[in-house]
Amino acid sequence: MSDDGMPPQQPPWGSANGSGGPSGSPATGGPPPQPAPSWGGPSTVRPGAPYPQPPRAQRPGLRSPRAAALRSRRLRRRALLLLLPIPLLVAAIVLGVKLAFLPVIASMGSDDYDAGDYSGAADLFDVQKTMNVVDPWKAWFNTGTARHSSGDDYTAINDLHRAYDLAEGEEPMVRCRIQINLSISYETSGDYEKITADDYMAQKKALEEALASRAAGEDYDATVIDPYGDGNELTPEQVQDDATTWYSFAERSFATAEQVRGWPGCEDQSEQEKEQNEQSVQRLQDKQQQAQDAQPQEPQDPQEGDEQEQEQPEPDQTEEERAEAERQEKLQEQNSEARDDEDQSQQEYQNYYGGDEPAGGTGEEQGGGGSSKNW
Repeated sequence: MSDDGMPPQQPPWGSANGSGGPSGSPATGGPPPQPAPSWGGPSTVRPGAPYPQPPRAQRPGLRSPRAAALRSRRLRRRALLLLLPIPLLVAAIVLGVKLAFLPVIASMGSDDYDAGDYSGAADLFDVQKTMNVVDPWKAWFNTGTARHSSGDDYTAINDLHRAYDLAEGEEPMVRCRIQINLSISYETSGDYEKITADDYMAQKKALEEALASRAAGEDYDATVIDPYGDGNELTPEQVQDDATTWYSFAERSFATAEQVRGWPGCEDQSEQEKEQNEQSVQRLQDKQQQAQDAQPQEPQDPQEGDEQEQEQPEPDQTEEERAEAERQEKLQEQNSEARDDEDQSQQEYQNYYGGDEPAGGTGEEQGGGGSSKNW
């Protein structure tokens, strides 16, 4: 017992005299024995000996192969989730920039159009076709109108057809303006085709004169007979066939232009516009007749000519009856030709553009006149 009357404290590792501790374990005179590790092993470690290390798979900070694979998959999934929005973000940025610049591009294109640079205006308007979610028909209409003004009617026709389809839900007058420009493009295309056919007919005449001069031993232009100098001489029949083909193209273009003016959508035009439309329809009909009359006629069969000569008017018919009969016969021929033209036009429309041709007529209250306009 100590001087203060308290019993002496025993060290936690046992008494100094070698007696056991509270648990009865022998005293060692040093630190208490370490508890047995959770993975197994000796319950005591000699003083100074290294502490046992756990197996590699169970060391702190290390994972088993399965856990490492799971973690790798989680990381890849997270990276994928982070990368997925990037394309959408880029598309949104591009769309925003494009929408911001659309008015600028439209203004520049209109300036070029007003200045007479129709090709440059068409190129600028063509940029608006991509990712244009606001009135997409305007880009095709502006491009088609500019292409027509530059002389490229074939491209203009395609663009204006596309604009007409995209403007299906727009106001009728919007589609009316599109179809007016489309009709004008068909008409100018027919003008070019008829000029080409006239050139072939002039070439045929020059060829016949050159062949006659050569046969008579007179001077002639050899390039008229052999344009390429390769020994392949032209014949009047070949040139005439080319002229007939182009005349038929022109007649078909004029007929299509007239049909386009009859599509629905222009019912609310003013009286002046309706009058202009009637004049345009009459002009197109005249051009169709001119193209048809200019086509070289096929030589008639002599037997058919004899049959026509044998047909004599009945003696009991008066002049008025004969005139009425001739008029009725002419009307039947015109109706038959009109039906044939309509069937052929629809077939060509399906071949070129696919699908059925929109229904329409040439009523006086439909269609519109005027020149090509930029929206």
